[in-house]
Amino acid sequence: MKRRGMLPAILVVLMSITTLAYADETPSPSPSDSPSVVATTISPSPTPTPNAMPTLAALVDRPVPSSAKPPLAFVKNDRPKPYIDRCHTQQNLTASEVSCFYGNAKSSHVIVLFGDSHALSWFPAIAVLAKAKNWGFYSLTMSSCWPADIPAWNSTKNILMTNCSIWRKNTLKQISSIHPEMTFVGGTRGFSTVDAKGNVLTGDVRTAVWEAGMTRTLKSLKASSKNVIYLGDTPSSSFDVPACLMAHKNSIASCSTPFAKAVSVSWLVEEKHVADTLGVTWVDPTPWICTTNPCSPLSGNYIIYIDGAHLAATFSATLERPLWAFLTHN
Repeated sequence: MKRRGMLPAILVVLMSITTLAYADETPSPSPSDSPSVVATTISPSPTPTPNAMPTLAALVDRPVPSSAKPPLAFVKNDRPKPYIDRCHTQQNLTASEVSCFYGNAKSSHVIVLFGDSHALSWFPAIAVLAKAKNWGFYSLTMSSCWPADIPAWNSTKNILMTNCSIWRKNTLKQISSIHPEMTFVGGTRGFSTVDAKGNVLTGDVRTAVWEAGMTRTLKSLKASSKNVIYLGDTPSSSFDVPACLMAHKNSIASCSTPFAKAVSVSWLVEEKHVADTLGVTWVDPTPWICTTNPCSPLSGNYIIYIDGAHLAATFSATLERPLWAFLTHN
């Protein structure tokens, strides 16, 4: 759905902390200088000013560093903990039977992560926050089950994932019973959905259905959470990054992705529009992940992806600091 008067543009101006993008090699995962209690209300992101594509530094080619984090041979397995302990519900399977609770069970402050596997990519960052603050933390995610209240269509198998809507409905009820201090929600822009007749939707029709479904989901989360933080979808890679880097150890540029392909500016605009309409805080992670053009597969010595779309857990953990800085300065 096209927004009148809103030109396709990256929303770098939304982030007052773009200089915190991790181009260095040392993460600062602990929010030691942040308040011990989250603010009752987090202000939404400022209204974007349409700009031209941002002027980014050119990627400087180099070998994959020997000190890469995690080591290149292990990055494929550098997944968030819910994958390991089977808390993350897989598509077309029944919901996880474990509590999916992490952190301090006695804390009066509880936060929630909700959405699909792109939301789960944020688990390491939010787990660092929960640990530093000594808060309780629920991770409630399902593979290929986007948070918007719309049918989930598996475009690979051409089937409707009926258990997604069941999982989503039950999870929203669970969040309502938790009454979290903050709910972080996120999902992929690469979803497929259908109409009542089973026709796969595309273009503006698809966007309009998503917008209505995401509005319903955010309204539900707002009714049950003190603060709702909508995590914008992350840049993607044109490559299976670990495999590409293994084949091009002397050239990270060989595994880089042009900014225009890595980032869907039009989709970021859609996400922010829905968030702004409901007064929900929207976060654009682009300047923390892609700081050059083309976008690098590494941030400093950190390998960013475990495939072409999901963040490596070690890198994700470094995003806690800019995320918390944004939430406490807006």
